[in-house]
Amino acid sequence: MLFRWDQSRGFSLCMAVLTVPVTLGAIYSAYLIYSGPDPSITALLLRAGLVYLSTSIRHDFADRFRNAGKARSLGCSQVPVYPHKDPILGLDLAWQQVRRRKNHTVVEGFIDRFQRYGHTHYQLALGQRIIVTDDPENIKTILATKFEDWPIAGARLHAVLPLLGPKSIFSSNGEAWHSARTMLRPAFVRDQVADFRCFERHTENFIQRIPTDGSTVDLQELLLAMSMDSSTDFLLGYSTGLLTENPLPDTREFTRAFGEAALKSSMKALVGPFLFKLPDRELDRNVKKVRDFVRYYLREVATEKAGNPKYQDSERAYVFLDELLKQDAPEEFVVDQILSVLIAGRDTTAMGIAVCFWFLARHPDAVVKLREEILSANAHDPTWEQLKNMKYLNSVIKESLRLVPPVPMNTRVANKDTVLPVGGGHDGRQPVFVAKGTPVRFSLISMQRRQDLYGPTAHKFSNARWLDDKFRPGWEYVPFHGGPRVCLGQQFALTQIAFVLFRVFQRFKAIEAADEGPMRLATSLTASFATGVPVRLTPA
Repeated sequence: MLFRWDQSRGFSLCMAVLTVPVTLGAIYSAYLIYSGPDPSITALLLRAGLVYLSTSIRHDFADRFRNAGKARSLGCSQVPVYPHKDPILGLDLAWQQVRRRKNHTVVEGFIDRFQRYGHTHYQLALGQRIIVTDDPENIKTILATKFEDWPIAGARLHAVLPLLGPKSIFSSNGEAWHSARTMLRPAFVRDQVADFRCFERHTENFIQRIPTDGSTVDLQELLLAMSMDSSTDFLLGYSTGLLTENPLPDTREFTRAFGEAALKSSMKALVGPFLFKLPDRELDRNVKKVRDFVRYYLREVATEKAGNPKYQDSERAYVFLDELLKQDAPEEFVVDQILSVLIAGRDTTAMGIAVCFWFLARHPDAVVKLREEILSANAHDPTWEQLKNMKYLNSVIKESLRLVPPVPMNTRVANKDTVLPVGGGHDGRQPVFVAKGTPVRFSLISMQRRQDLYGPTAHKFSNARWLDDKFRPGWEYVPFHGGPRVCLGQQFALTQIAFVLFRVFQRFKAIEAADEGPMRLATSLTASFATGVPVRLTPA
């Protein structure tokens, strides 16, 4: 582990004191120039910049001095620091992040840094000091034990705010968050989760698009379309129809804008939140298209639902929008919640299913055993209870989500001076002081691949581990997060994943990968496969 000598309290005090004469000298120099016979605007601006810079540095080191004293009083230890070539802004790591995003190796970069510099360490994000961690004890503290200390803020808030709005369950805190969660919770009770009638139609449309002649198909593309169709059906009572011959007008443009806005927002958040202060017409246009699309159909549903059969779904007793309209919520609040559920329902579910197919295409032995379990169930239309009790099917799902959780990384910001339980000291097991306003970025995907937690096969697909009754991971396995903000749609997503796998392997006896390259993940608000999931399936 690498510790920096500039973390010491004495060094911080010395730097804070040394910047004082620099600041005073710059102010005096600016005064002399201004009072001279021919003051130079350029020279004055340069002095003003020097005053601002030296003052900022002085405040920074003064804060470090105070925080070092607080840390010592709380028994906290120093944290390893990433060895930046640019110790001021951390531009070296920022450019590395940009390159890795283009090469779709962001996840590999995080895993490598955790192995090199410790499971909890500091790094710079365009001048801001942040903590990164993949330690389950720290993640538990952030998501559960000290939940109130860690609101949605900083990079994560910036990543979702443009697209989802300020009242979304994913962007709000405190009472606003509680209100949003209370409103959304009825959508995910067991009666809704166990009702397959809506999802059945879209699963059938998905299967009909799979070639039966052994030709290659990208399942990720089909799954995103299927989950968009099923999500809008569930939310509004009608479907975008991407997998039908007659999709709704502007649906494909909406889908494109939705994806591009999510990607641009997450990229800015990863590199540095200050980028959101810069104008971005492309992002603004895409966000407007997305929200206008939802707003238009929301109004259509609100005004025509009662009398127009087009908006009545006799096969489904529950429509999400019905519940929102009953509560007479403001229109923009409803738009925020619909987009929140949409991104969870579309992206999370589609990725969860895609990950299972990606691994099964490379493990034919698992496909054989999975089909044996499915056929032995002797059920053409499985019930929720049957799917839940299928051990091998669920072991495949759990192992796939262990290796690739739908939201691989997340961020919280401390709203007060607080402490993380581990990460400090030379052994990495000492408590860590976290000053108010410090972002902490935690990585679920690297935590769930740690060999010290999952053994030597941590990086490999081995669903057999979940068939061992003694294997019961705690906070080492949280693909849907945990604590008060645990994903409301967790059971909804798991049930849909199980249902699709059941249906597909009723009809197909084998799946084969059509590409031989390594896994390459694109990271946006959620993960996805950068090159899709090209496979060939063999009918039963």
